[in-house]
Amino acid sequence: MPDKPLASDDKPTTRLPVNQSPAQPGRSSSAISRVARNISFLFAYQVASRALGLVLNLVLARQLQDTGYGRYSLILVIIMLVGMAADFGTANILIRDISRRRDRANSFLAAALLLKLITTLMVAGSVAVIILTSGFSHDFAVPLMIATLSIIPTSMSTAIESTFQAFERMDLSALADVVFSLALTAAGVAVVYRGGGVTQMTEVYLAASFVRLGYSGLVYRHLPRVPSPWKLDGGIFRHLVKESFPVLYWQLISLAYYKVDVVLLGAMRPEAEVGWYAAAYKLFEVITMFGWLAVQALLPLMSTIYQKSKDNLYVLFEKTMKYVWIAGLGVAILMMALSGPAVSLVLPPEYQPAVNVLRVLGFAVPLMVGCTLFGNLFVAMNLQGRVAKWSLLSLAVNVGLNLVLIPHFGAMGAAVTTLLSEVFSFVFFYSFTAYYLRHVKLLEVFVFPALVAGGMLVLLMLMRNMPVYVVGAVGIVGYPALLLLFRIVSQDDMSYFRRLRAG
Repeated sequence: MPDKPLASDDKPTTRLPVNQSPAQPGRSSSAISRVARNISFLFAYQVASRALGLVLNLVLARQLQDTGYGRYSLILVIIMLVGMAADFGTANILIRDISRRRDRANSFLAAALLLKLITTLMVAGSVAVIILTSGFSHDFAVPLMIATLSIIPTSMSTAIESTFQAFERMDLSALADVVFSLALTAAGVAVVYRGGGVTQMTEVYLAASFVRLGYSGLVYRHLPRVPSPWKLDGGIFRHLVKESFPVLYWQLISLAYYKVDVVLLGAMRPEAEVGWYAAAYKLFEVITMFGWLAVQALLPLMSTIYQKSKDNLYVLFEKTMKYVWIAGLGVAILMMALSGPAVSLVLPPEYQPAVNVLRVLGFAVPLMVGCTLFGNLFVAMNLQGRVAKWSLLSLAVNVGLNLVLIPHFGAMGAAVTTLLSEVFSFVFFYSFTAYYLRHVKLLEVFVFPALVAGGMLVLLMLMRNMPVYVVGAVGIVGYPALLLLFRIVSQDDMSYFRRLRAG
C-alpha cells in the first residue's frame, strides 16, 4: 500500500466547510439503544419488503417464462449501474456528515439534491443517446428507456432517506422500501396477470419510484430536527462533490463487481440462462439482506465512535465481524443443504439449473456481508478515497474470471466467479484493515467458527436423504449448539454487547 497508515493519535481528516463541532458527551450511550431499535425496525420492514419483492419475482419468473424474466432482470441490472452513477456516491457521505452536524441537515440535503439533479439528467441523457444509436431490438430498447427514467425519482428519494439514517431513524428509510415494494408488487402482479410483459413492468417500476419519492418527501417535512434554513451553500456543494466522488468510484466498482455477471451472461449466453441465474441470485439477495441491514445500521455509530477513540472503534468492528462471520456461515450451510427443495417449491421445473447456482452462492454470504462491514469501517475512518482506487483490482479479477468461466459453464461459471471474487476481496480488505488499523484475530474470529460450520455441513450432507424438515431442524438447532459447546460464542462477547447497549 502506498499510503502511510494513520498514527494512533491522528484525528479524522474530513474537513467540512462549516464549523465542525465535536460529538456531544453522553450521546453514544443513547445511540447504542437507537442502533438496537433501528436494527429491529430494519429487520421487520425489510422482511416485509423482501417478501413482497420475492412474491413479485416468483410471479414474474412464472408468467414471463425464463426468457422474459431474463430480459427484465438484465434491464434492472443496467438501471442499477446507471442509477449508481447518477447517485454520485452521496448517500454514505450524507449519513456521516449530517450525523455529525444535524443542525445543517437542510443545507446538506439542498446541496445533495442539486448535485443529484445534475447527475441524473446527464446520465439519463447519455443512456438515451446510447439506446437510440446502438441498434437494440424494440423489445429491449423501449423498456430500457422507460426504466432509465426511474433513476431521477430514485436518486432524489435516496438523498432524502440518507437524512433519515443520519438521524438514526432507519425505520423510516426501511419503510420507504416497503412502500416501494408494495406499490411495485401490487401493480406488477395485476399487470402480468392481465397479459402485460416486460415493457409494462418497467412502466410500473417507474410509477413505483415516484410513489417512493412522494413518501420520502412527505416524511422529511415532519421529521423532528433542529430548525435550519433551506440555504444552498456552495461550500457544502463542493465538499459533497469532493467527498462523494471516491465513494461513487468505489460503489460503481462494487456494483459492477456484483452485477457484471448478469450483463456478461446476457451477452454470451441465452436469455433463459440469465433467468436461471437471476432467480437464484434473487433468493440469495433476500438472504444476505439481513446481514447487510445489521451492518448498515452501525455506520452512524461507527462514525461517532471514531471521533472519540480508534481503539473503541476497532473493538466494535472486530466483535461485529466475528458474529457476521458466524451467522453467514450458518446461512451458507443451510443453503447448501436446502437449496434443492427450496427451488423446487417456489419455481417451475425449467429453473432446476438454479439449484447448484444457489448452493455455490451460499458460500459467498459471510464473505459478502463481511466486505460490507469492512467498507463501512473505511467510510467511518474517512478512508474511502484510499480504498476506492484499490477496489478496481477486485473488479478486474471478477471480470476476468467471468470472461473465462461464463462461455464454458454459463450460470454456474458466474456463480463460481462470484464466490472466488468474494474470497479475493475479503482477503484484500482484511489486509487493508490490518495496514491502517490492526490485525483481526484470525483464529478466534474466522478459523474456529469455520471449523464448526464445516463439521455441521458434513453432518447435513450425510442426512441429505432424510426429510427436508429434519435436515433443516438439525441445522438450525445443531449449529448454535456446537458454537456454545466449543465456546465460540463467548461470555466475554455477550458481556461486551450488553455493556454496549447499556452505554
